[in-house]
Amino acid sequence: MAVHTFSSAFRIFRFNVLRLAVTVLAGASLILAPGVAQAAGASVLRDAEIETIIRSYADPLFRASGIPPESIRIRILEDETLNAFVTSGNRMFIHSGLLMKTETPLQLIGVIAHETGHIAGGHIARMGPELEKAMMTSLLATALGVVAGVASGRADAGMAAMTLGGTVAERTFFAFTRTQENSADAFAMKVLDSTNQSAQGLLEFFHTLQGQEMLVAARQDPYVRTHPLTEDRISAIENHVEQKNISDRVPSQQQATHDRMVAKLFAFLNGQGRTLQKYPETDQSLSARYARAIAYYRRGDMAKALPEIDGLIREYPKDPYFHELRGQMLVENTRIAEGLPSYRTAVSLAPNAPLIGISYGHALVESDIPANWTEAQTVLRRALSQEPDHAFGWRMLGNAYGKAGDETRAAYAMAEYALLIGDRSQARFQAAKAEKGLKQSDPMWLRLQDIKTHAKPDDEK
Repeated sequence: MAVHTFSSAFRIFRFNVLRLAVTVLAGASLILAPGVAQAAGASVLRDAEIETIIRSYADPLFRASGIPPESIRIRILEDETLNAFVTSGNRMFIHSGLLMKTETPLQLIGVIAHETGHIAGGHIARMGPELEKAMMTSLLATALGVVAGVASGRADAGMAAMTLGGTVAERTFFAFTRTQENSADAFAMKVLDSTNQSAQGLLEFFHTLQGQEMLVAARQDPYVRTHPLTEDRISAIENHVEQKNISDRVPSQQQATHDRMVAKLFAFLNGQGRTLQKYPETDQSLSARYARAIAYYRRGDMAKALPEIDGLIREYPKDPYFHELRGQMLVENTRIAEGLPSYRTAVSLAPNAPLIGISYGHALVESDIPANWTEAQTVLRRALSQEPDHAFGWRMLGNAYGKAGDETRAAYAMAEYALLIGDRSQARFQAAKAEKGLKQSDPMWLRLQDIKTHAKPDDEK
């Protein structure tokens, strides 16, 4: 898995997300032939602050649904369209475009509640027979289309038959998904009630999507195509909101936190000009100042970026994410010695935020002070114990060990890194190298045996 570093706190991880037809139900991009896997490049955004905010919305819903929060992995995909979906393995994906479109926490909470309904209802596992039916309809139509084209000598006749068959297959499939969408709506309303939250946010989000149903498919957001809206669905939520009469008032602090999440995403994913246009200097809200600090730093204007973030730190000295951003600004502008204290403060304020720890460890590794390399090992080991699948973190740990002259542990860390990025040959090589410096009683030696097993070529498994 290749990693493109967008910033030390805010990273874009590029990898192939296998979009199976089974995920169509829960919002993955609609593919032409149900049942056919499509590998599509996707960018995963990782940020400690944004993930913490989303978790604060999602975890109460999971617990109320009887789902252990730690069993659900939530990831943000860099995509400007409105979409969210779940896949097998209890994974929930949310597009950055959907996050930035939400104006209140309740709107995002409503979407998460709906997607939780798909997980709780086991909808993904039950898709198999319906997908097979749709696929067979599509394949039969393709065969008939070829026959029609050959028999008539006209290509357009064959294409017409194939298109009609595809339409029938799509209708067959969505007849099933509409049932599941209604079920997920009902579940969302129930779980929102149980957490004393209004379904008004979900209703507002659906109203946002409603106008898109008149657009041609190519211009619709994926959520509209894969979560077919109907007047009945919207009416059911409207009636529920009226009957329950749960307040949709959002606490001011929660709204401010949501606003800064949106501002942070916008500033990192859009050009500096657009950010400064949306958040002009006349806007002195916290979210606007945060966005401008990011915009100035991304433009390389540290003379403006640092005063913005320093002003926020003076007002909110216990906020780890402001300190993290300050460290990021300085380290990425080769002012490592100045940035390390900010990272150190951020880690002390958020000790259970492994992404911040990995960023701090990276900065320590890049410094020229040997004592920092030893500290980097401690920081990175602690972070990776919480985030063991973080490939970049293992790479930095390998570098930290290597700079300190510990070739055995450096090889072990690089074996973990290679396995995570899918380089099985390199994983085997590094594991064998590390193995030579360890006794069989060492727990690391046992882990290396696991790595070697997972890294075997397919024909040896």
